[in-house]
Amino acid sequence: MTPEEYRTLVLKLIAKEDVRTLLGLVYLLKEYSSEDALIRNFSALRGDGECRMLLKALRRRRILGRGPFDEFIPRPGYESVFDEVVSDFIPASPPISEYLTNAIKSGDEATIKMIELLLKLTIHGIAGYTQYRLLEEEISEQFSPSVFHALEHRFIADKLCVYGERRGHEFLCLYNQSVDELGRAREILRDRKQKELFGMPVVKRVDDTIRSLAGLSKREPKEWKEIVAAWAAMPESDIEKLSGYFSGFKMDEDFLFITGDMLIDRDTLYFVITDRLTRYDVREWRTDPVVFIVSELPAWIDKPKLKLVFNDAYPKLSDRKIAIARPDEVAYANFNQELLTRFLARLGIEEIRTLSL
Repeated sequence: MTPEEYRTLVLKLIAKEDVRTLLGLVYLLKEYSSEDALIRNFSALRGDGECRMLLKALRRRRILGRGPFDEFIPRPGYESVFDEVVSDFIPASPPISEYLTNAIKSGDEATIKMIELLLKLTIHGIAGYTQYRLLEEEISEQFSPSVFHALEHRFIADKLCVYGERRGHEFLCLYNQSVDELGRAREILRDRKQKELFGMPVVKRVDDTIRSLAGLSKREPKEWKEIVAAWAAMPESDIEKLSGYFSGFKMDEDFLFITGDMLIDRDTLYFVITDRLTRYDVREWRTDPVVFIVSELPAWIDKPKLKLVFNDAYPKLSDRKIAIARPDEVAYANFNQELLTRFLARLGIEEIRTLSL
């Protein structure tokens, strides 16, 4: 079959919507177009249908072949022709910023969280976790497993995502979204999250606690900036005169946290305030010693789930200094520090449990 004959055959078959849908999925998924992945996407887009039989027919017609991982691929030697023809039939996706805006207007928190995670996570996930498993566990714990699977089905049916799989590596991938469009969605999320987090009463409480500990009322902020700027040149005797420093709070645009840091004498402590702490967030946050202040303790904080969260993590948990605290209740920490103990006590926390694998 010549390339032109192959092109003519694809154009003839692609006139049928089921074929057009299936070949479009092969084009989008590339090497992640396993039979299971194609069936899952096809079912969401077209109903149950006859995806498996259609795949067999397309192989018989020599449109598709099988790759080294049993994925469905264009027939070898005709890849460029396949891509050229099929790419013209890929359906448009709804702009992710509009999809997110509608979810915010309707108060659909599950959809908002799903979009937030999709924008944060690459299809590669993190060590020990596929991206799909991270999404599934976070949404399932915050809402329910049925909510996650309903969201997955709807996102695919609405042509916002595709599901890809190859030998256990799974992901949900946004497609047909420009860099500018993704940026607009992140900006909407950032503005919403900033308003929500800074509106939580705990932020002012933590701010007052830190300033009380740091004794900032004794010095003007400008003076503290000058002191900290000159830190490297200070003799030890002057350093010991420091009673405290607090950076103030700001929004971290990558993690969507409220963050700040404090120095008292020779102890430093970084602060993260958030509503929910995900597996991805705690693994990827690199600055320590840190205390994560949450309105709800994560479900994975106790053994054995914690071991799974930090499996293959770098740096490993024992090489970090992490505390997770819920005011007036309990804190978990894997390090001892006088400043941390004093800070937590002022938040009404007397019990500090060991955070370890």
